[in-house]
Amino acid sequence: MHHSFKFLGAFALATAAACSTDSVGPNLNPADVSVAGASGGSSASTTSSSTVVTETDIARQIEDTPPTRSWVFYTRVASPATGAFVPGPSTPPLGVGSFEMNTPLATDKGTLFNYDHVGTRLANITSLGYSTYRDPASTAPAVQLPSMNIEVDYNGPSVAGGYTSLVFEPVYNPTEGAIQSGVWQTWSGIPGIWWSTRPINGCATPPCYQSWGDIVAANPDATILGGFGVNQGSGSGGLIAATDALMIATAGSRWTYNFEPFRTPTTKDDCKNGGWQNLTAADGSPFKNQGQCVSYVEHTMHEG
Repeated sequence: MHHSFKFLGAFALATAAACSTDSVGPNLNPADVSVAGASGGSSASTTSSSTVVTETDIARQIEDTPPTRSWVFYTRVASPATGAFVPGPSTPPLGVGSFEMNTPLATDKGTLFNYDHVGTRLANITSLGYSTYRDPASTAPAVQLPSMNIEVDYNGPSVAGGYTSLVFEPVYNPTEGAIQSGVWQTWSGIPGIWWSTRPINGCATPPCYQSWGDIVAANPDATILGGFGVNQGSGSGGLIAATDALMIATAGSRWTYNFEPFRTPTTKDDCKNGGWQNLTAADGSPFKNQGQCVSYVEHTMHEG
């Protein structure tokens, strides 16, 4: 699968306005997508890769603007959510950090999107997942967590139109466990229940809560059109939550994204051949030498 970053072409304000009714993430239009030969950020394209994503890898933009890098954190003008790469909370599933969003108001929204998978057919996706941590200080309803979102062209690139966002929310997937506060939980999108922000084949009046398999069966030509990532809001006022280990896989390839406050070593090999000079501890402090870097890995990753 080809994973060169695909930027948006000319972005018409009229098109953005037409798309702005979706409440779950920034919006694209099939006509706005064009191929560019450059790649931004640090996304991986190798089999079974785990890629560290930090603040230096992302652009921060207002929603309904074309992405300028392969990772973008989108917020609203009037009531922006906050999003930050932080240590913890508690013990994240990967590394020592995560990406934490805070939406104080019901009108707040934050979306962290990756654009390296544009053009991937939904039928070729074999696994989707992410992990969440709901801060006990949250005042939002107990069922609310960040969602996993994918912007898609449900009728495929050869047919005009077809934009929608597919949304996975843990609250609609009770078989995966009850939502808890103060603990990390991992959610699997396949199999899983999703809903579409717009009408698609098999759902004339959204939202329809359908299995991933049913959505793909009814929309066999559907492809990823824009962003793949996590979203918090609208309607999540008072929610403080972190995400980590965002994952997408196709046959033979798996991409896992590890959100970190700094680029820290996770194996001893990361420290070798001068690698320690480009890494830090979780608090941002630099290593003095390779040995100190290796000791850090042994202590934090329990790698003896």
